[in-house]
Amino acid sequence: MFNFARVMAGVVAGLFVIFGVLRADDREALWQEDLKFLESEFGGHQKDFGKLYPHFHEEMAGLQSDIGKLSDAEIVLRVMKMVASANVGHNIVYLPARKLGFVAIPMMLAWYADGLAVASASPDYASAMGTHVVRIGSMAPEQVLASVAPYISHENDAALRDQSTRYMQMVSVLRQAGAADSNDKVVLTLAKPGGEPFTLSVPAGAAGKRVSMFEGLNIPLPLYRKQPDSFYWYEYLADSQALYIQYNRCKNDPKLAFKEFARNLFAFADSHPVKRVVLDLRLNPGGDSRVIEPLKSGLKARAALRSNVHVLIGPRTFSSAQMAAVAFRHDLHAKLVGEATGEKLNGYGEVRVLTLPNSGLKMQYSTKFFHLGKDDASVLEPDVRASSSLEDALAGRDPVLEAALRP
Repeated sequence: MFNFARVMAGVVAGLFVIFGVLRADDREALWQEDLKFLESEFGGHQKDFGKLYPHFHEEMAGLQSDIGKLSDAEIVLRVMKMVASANVGHNIVYLPARKLGFVAIPMMLAWYADGLAVASASPDYASAMGTHVVRIGSMAPEQVLASVAPYISHENDAALRDQSTRYMQMVSVLRQAGAADSNDKVVLTLAKPGGEPFTLSVPAGAAGKRVSMFEGLNIPLPLYRKQPDSFYWYEYLADSQALYIQYNRCKNDPKLAFKEFARNLFAFADSHPVKRVVLDLRLNPGGDSRVIEPLKSGLKARAALRSNVHVLIGPRTFSSAQMAAVAFRHDLHAKLVGEATGEKLNGYGEVRVLTLPNSGLKMQYSTKFFHLGKDDASVLEPDVRASSSLEDALAGRDPVLEAALRP
């Protein structure tokens, strides 16, 4: 029987969630409903749930009994910690965007070979762009990293560092780590390369679109940053007679299917002198492993091209992108250049997304286990190790590509 009142109550609850707040009068009941749904769905569908999460039900019972004492952000952080405890890179709770008490400072951080730095900032904090982060509150960056690690699903240090910067911009996470005060302000101690430290007090949610240091400081863009939002693209580097291909998503672009892209690419390659092929997977988080097959088979069919293939990898090379790197090394004897990828070779994947009905909190879980390595501890390491320092970034250099192009 149609119950109009119940439907409208659900709509109203949904509106409160959209604006980032659960109704005060029903808040505990709504969270209890969400957590029961999470326990049932996650526990019922996650591959090897009992093996990976032996204490999940006990921890969930503790969280349910504590709901009345916790803020929305604290509840979410407890859920994150529970899900992250298995150290499965694909099992993540999505960071809420301006919801449930998660508000960011107006800048984004990034780890370089020589430490943590400010990669982008709103115009009001332009002085922070391109600086080293010396301290967050009273804590050194490595201390903050260790404090946020339990909330981040990661399988190796490369993944932890790469993902941690998204958490370090959230004041609720920094407060939990002891790096932010109760007034939702973050005090940063910063220093330009070779300069004296200075401090900035940065409030959460400050207005202004963040501008990258490349734009704000007029730094020449390195090649890999020119089309980061494109699914895939290529450029011929005449000086080195190299064909550079950036493959950012294991997915077909609705505007140009990958097989058509590969056909166009090989038509170009067949009519130009190409001494080496560079496939850049550093920004690729995965997707469908089958999409890249036309590129691999096309290279296999061309002896002159397959004899000198370099694949660029790093912490963001994940899931199907890591599979592609392994396949290119095995089938084409490609040389891997860069840093370790962001997950182990043997691991869980084939994810499904779960959305909690009241809070709208999203998470994903894994349904399969994949074997790519000899043992469960194996990590995909490069044949040639190369990484960027902040000084490299400020000069617009890309040491990873430079290593791949070196004679």
